[in-house]
Amino acid sequence: MPRLPISTAFSLGFRALAREAWVAAVGFLVALMQRTLGLAATAVALVLLARGAVGGLRAAPFDARAPLEGMLAVASQPRFLFLVLGVWAAGRLLGVALRLAWLAGALPTLAAALQPVPDSAPRFAIGVAYGLPRLLPVAFLGLLMEVGGGGFALALALGALRVTGAAMQGGSAWLAAPVALALTLAVVVPLALSLLADLALVRAGTMGEGPLVALASATRRLVGRPSAYLAAALVFGAFGLVGAAALQGMGSAATGFATSPGRQLGPQLMLAALSAAAGAAAELWWLASLAALATHEG
Repeated sequence: MPRLPISTAFSLGFRALAREAWVAAVGFLVALMQRTLGLAATAVALVLLARGAVGGLRAAPFDARAPLEGMLAVASQPRFLFLVLGVWAAGRLLGVALRLAWLAGALPTLAAALQPVPDSAPRFAIGVAYGLPRLLPVAFLGLLMEVGGGGFALALALGALRVTGAAMQGGSAWLAAPVALALTLAVVVPLALSLLADLALVRAGTMGEGPLVALASATRRLVGRPSAYLAAALVFGAFGLVGAAALQGMGSAATGFATSPGRQLGPQLMLAALSAAAGAAAELWWLASLAALATHEG
């Protein structure tokens, strides 16, 4: 079977996104819920600190430092830290579970939309019901790979800095080549591992493969066409940078005429909503394009 060009994969992914645009709306809601869950720990911390300030003020109503001392007394307690960290961790885990549930339904829906004549089966609901348990271990393996890739890149960067410092003191110009190689690997290896994690997730969500089988299939395809997959990741990364810059420019233009923080709240909320919607659509386009590449050879 001939290999699928990257441009064709992009066009197929965009067509699948256009056919199932409602999935991006669901992703937008999931992104908003994730941000709301991320604010839960901040809200709990503020409430507890406010209670501490009120308690300090009641204990010494004529002392101007009493509210601050009450807040410091609350913040210095270990149970305050554990409670805030627990709420933050619970919010993060629930947000990850919501995103995986969305992906469990979105991936088979996009895979069906890639076909010339998509069917009308309720693939999103079926994927959420039966695909989520399969995606959980794949996502965990992907997280381990991304963390390992980040640690590898950090170690190489620190080693390159040490070698560069020694070369500058000793004047050893021949060390420039290994330093350049180390810095290149520090960029390429985490990118490849992140791409491998996405590929495994796509294979598990679209082909129904188990964690190890999906990882093996993704590794085979990445090793077989490393330039195509890395180029696709770089192109979408460039799209993301351009989109972020455009949204930032729009936000600056929208809030530049506001003279008070209250008037800036509305444009900032609209910009945050637009950013979440664009992020969900871009992620779906990327996953659909990746699905076209990952499933083209079966």
